[in-house]
Amino acid sequence: MPEQIRASVGVERLQQKRSFAPLSKEPAKILAFVNQKGGTGKTTIAQNLAACFGLYHDKRVLCVDLDPQGNLGQGLVQNQIDTPKTADRLLVVPKANVNEYIITVRPNIDLIHNRFQKELHDAVDRLPFQSDLLRKQLGPALMRYDYIIVDTPSGLCRSTQIGIEAANQVILIVSCGTYGLKEMIAVIDWMLGNCNRFIKPMPSVRVALNKYDERRRYDRDFKLELERIFGDELLQTHIRTSVRIIEAAAQGISVVEHNHAYAAAEDFKWLSREILGLPLERDISDGSLNGNWSHELEEDVVFETMPPINRSATNREQVALGAQKHHAA
Repeated sequence: MPEQIRASVGVERLQQKRSFAPLSKEPAKILAFVNQKGGTGKTTIAQNLAACFGLYHDKRVLCVDLDPQGNLGQGLVQNQIDTPKTADRLLVVPKANVNEYIITVRPNIDLIHNRFQKELHDAVDRLPFQSDLLRKQLGPALMRYDYIIVDTPSGLCRSTQIGIEAANQVILIVSCGTYGLKEMIAVIDWMLGNCNRFIKPMPSVRVALNKYDERRRYDRDFKLELERIFGDELLQTHIRTSVRIIEAAAQGISVVEHNHAYAAAEDFKWLSREILGLPLERDISDGSLNGNWSHELEEDVVFETMPPINRSATNREQVALGAQKHHAA
């Protein structure tokens, strides 16, 4: 049985114990959320998508926090999570029983929490390369969920590499700004180097734009630059800047639980549909997928140009080619 904790959804409540979900016919699809730079909203997007998958789409979700800061769990649970069975420990303990690490936080949503323990985290950094380490440690849990959401630390460290190795799809989170673009290209180049080193294919990559404000000329031009570089790999739904997201996380809940009518909540619900491959029924030709904002005149923005990715190549080849061309430029 998974451990039980207090979870807050509007008011604090103690959830009922439940048995593990029945086995699926296919293993869970693993999504890894990645960025080298902190503060891009990577963890917030992972939290809110987990809530949307579980509460709106009836998907069974396991959240795995590979970041020793433990923010993924803190954004889903109001009270402190006090368990020694952390994600770092799961990675370094041979033949660990994954069932002992799983905590139920919502209907359909479970968590493997993490927190900083220096010796354990140092041990993770020293782990030799072992193909599909996270998948092996999750073991039978892969068959009990539809999706596994992996939050990786900021920075190009061993924990991030482990999350990427396990992923069916890597979702790169970028917030508006020139530095965000350069950091994202650095992550892609690092991924390409690791794949070449260990003779592994590049995972599928999608790009999600966060902290977007349609009223700012800078943000609109930034989005156009991302579209030029990544084409269809840029998710059409962008997460708007909103203080409601911060307020919800402070209460240990997602913004879609805080108030589903908030604009930011709508963004996450539509982003979840897009990632699940469901129809986006609103018209996106005029930007209405993320609402209508009146444009204010602002200064032009000039970005350092980067070569677009070859649209005739596959997703994995596109990302690799984009990184190689950027280095050669």
